[in-house]
Amino acid sequence: MSRQVDTGGIERKVFADSQQDGLLELVMGICMIAISTRLLSRVLVVMLVLPVILFAPLLETMRRRFTYPRTGYVKLIPDKPGHVVGGIFLVSVVVVGILAVALLVFGRVGDFDLWLRWCPFWGGTVLAGMFSSFASKSGATRNYIFAAWSFVAGIVLSALKFDAVETGTLLYFAVMGALLIPFGLVRFVTFLCEHPKPLEETQNDLVG
Repeated sequence: MSRQVDTGGIERKVFADSQQDGLLELVMGICMIAISTRLLSRVLVVMLVLPVILFAPLLETMRRRFTYPRTGYVKLIPDKPGHVVGGIFLVSVVVVGILAVALLVFGRVGDFDLWLRWCPFWGGTVLAGMFSSFASKSGATRNYIFAAWSFVAGIVLSALKFDAVETGTLLYFAVMGALLIPFGLVRFVTFLCEHPKPLEETQNDLVG
């Protein structure tokens, strides 16, 4: 009698194991806090772009240093770029449509500053979709928490009125970073404690 293989369950476990180090949340949170430092001075405008460029290389460097020596390296099958772009585009269209209807009702659809003010709602919805996707791939409850936090923060920070139109968006990054960093740090420390480096690797580090 042949047994059915739960390929979905295997895929979820592999994906969950690949994210167990907490570095995705930690590095993402640090980058978001870095972006939000633009609030402190207009001179820091470079921080709107630099963390985005450094995110992937920094995450990979951290994993090569701390994760792969402990658990080994497994290359996951990446999502098709078309699916990712298509998902973001679909969410964006829905958000823009909702905003257009709402602003049309209030007779302010031509108010560009108001559109910018609601950027956190767009960003929060896109990230909520991303975290929901992570949750479906891994079964991890924390990703649903991140998704809900992102969505609610996006709405709240769009609804609030600030002197500068970009303040709400920058505060959104700060609020998300403030949640992701503690989560990621706790998971990272737990990972290091539960997966000590192999003795041979440790001795090589000491000799080096």
